[in-house]
Amino acid sequence: MLRLLRFLIPHRTFVASLVFLNILLSAVLTVAPLVIKRIVDEIIGLQQQQLLIPYLGLLLLVTTVRTITVYFYSYRQNKLGQLVMTDVRTALYKKLLALPYSFYDKEQTGRLMSRISSDVESTRIFLSQILVESMSHTLTITFASIALLFQDPLLFAIAILPIIASGFAMYQLHRKLTRPWLLQHEQMASMSSVLQDSLAGIKVVKAFAHELHTQNKFETEHLVLRKGNLLIQDTWNIRWFVIGSVPRFMQLGLFLAGGYRVMAGDISLGTLVAVVSLSLLLLGAMNSLGSQLNGFSQTATAATRIFELLDEPAILNVPSTIQFAPISGTSNSNKSHWTCTGKIEYRGIHFAYPNSQTNALTNINLNIPAGSSLAVVGATGSGKTTLIQLIGRFYDPSAGELLVDGHDVRALDRTQLRLQIGIVSQDTLLFSATVAENIAFGRPDVTKEEIELAANIAQAHDFIIQMAAGYQTLIGERGVGLSGGQRQRIAIARALLLDPRILILDDSMSAVDSETEVLLQTAIQQSMKGRTTILVAHRLSTAKTADNIIVLRAGRIVEQGDHQQLANNNGYYQNVLSMQQMSL
Repeated sequence: MLRLLRFLIPHRTFVASLVFLNILLSAVLTVAPLVIKRIVDEIIGLQQQQLLIPYLGLLLLVTTVRTITVYFYSYRQNKLGQLVMTDVRTALYKKLLALPYSFYDKEQTGRLMSRISSDVESTRIFLSQILVESMSHTLTITFASIALLFQDPLLFAIAILPIIASGFAMYQLHRKLTRPWLLQHEQMASMSSVLQDSLAGIKVVKAFAHELHTQNKFETEHLVLRKGNLLIQDTWNIRWFVIGSVPRFMQLGLFLAGGYRVMAGDISLGTLVAVVSLSLLLLGAMNSLGSQLNGFSQTATAATRIFELLDEPAILNVPSTIQFAPISGTSNSNKSHWTCTGKIEYRGIHFAYPNSQTNALTNINLNIPAGSSLAVVGATGSGKTTLIQLIGRFYDPSAGELLVDGHDVRALDRTQLRLQIGIVSQDTLLFSATVAENIAFGRPDVTKEEIELAANIAQAHDFIIQMAAGYQTLIGERGVGLSGGQRQRIAIARALLLDPRILILDDSMSAVDSETEVLLQTAIQQSMKGRTTILVAHRLSTAKTADNIIVLRAGRIVEQGDHQQLANNNGYYQNVLSMQQMSL
């Protein structure tokens, strides 16, 4: 929990002002019973009517100061909460963007959404409410106890001992509930994951008439969450009934002992009134502190989950002093956008996914000259996508070196490296935005003419201008409303707009028709002259245009050559070529 306090450091001025307001508010609350004591003893008891107006004025002043203090306290407390929540959520989101592909291979989106929403909300409540208000209640208990001690030591002891016992019992109850709250946060994440999966795959759910099963699954998760919450609340309420009742009986002791002392003349009636008022102040502060402890138990588990995410190791990005010459005569030629020649070399590359017992790639040695094209062919699971993901450092090799322009990619600035690579993945992802915004995703500062040029090259311009609002047409999440071929052509336009030195097409022709494929191949060949192009292909009609072709099997290169050489070999490439020709 102490690590959470670092989020308060940028807002220390706010925190200091809240500390001051807490001290002022606690002091004002403690002064009020002492003023009432004077009114009882000196005005009512001694009939000094001339003091009535001054003391009532003093009481009015105390009340006014309290009201104003509470207003500023509430305002600054709420603002601090929003500032802190923004900082924590931003830190989490920044971390999520920095984490490697391997992290997302094992994590569910719904669980991450739970951490960045409900867990962050819990930390906001802790830092801006529980922590601050606990300080306020502690100060009130301290000031009220000191005032009680000065009124009468015996009555102070009668009042404070049950309070101390109650506080210790509340702390033990807080420790008992820490583990159940952790399980509840995990269950909330599990329920969020089920919800996210069902909404993301709603079309599949409906296509398989699986609505009832999906509903039952969600209700089961929610039932477990509800039972956990009820168990925690029942545990708290039962214990709190006993713990919170103990200090209430001390007021009977105060009236009993205080009444005898007033009648014996040891203390004044005003003193007894002040003691009872202060004891009520103590009791209220202690009860509120107990409620804050319950919230603290909940927040402690949320903080644990947040720092688990913040402590996840990310791929280290080493700022590089290597500067590549920019492409001359292109719109990308500026001081911050450096490019490379595009030479790629794999030297003894081995790679295994985390928690995997087998290599996805084994002893890969491959030289791709700058400006050349390479086609990667192989059966599903042979390691094609893994091979290309290493270039942009989405994963780091387990052994060996991957060089770009003679430099190990681990020594290059990751951001600058990726700016040189245009990728069109097999699973085309478009955002819920306009067509123009999707194409310009990598370069939001481009002109309308540049967007249309890239779309023309990708054979997407014609169907885009036929849409309701043309390039300003808002497309649905993940490209809903577009065909597979249309989504891929927009993705190709997005990659081309980067004007990359390295272009990677991960089976990007799989969802286009034969006519569009021919047009795309011609357009890409023309636009990628002088650039390094890697094509992951299932259709050999795409692969045959490449300068060099490799065939992967179980993560190893088993065939290599151009189209004619491999077509004449009695191997995997020739077999696939024969089957695809027979299907025409």
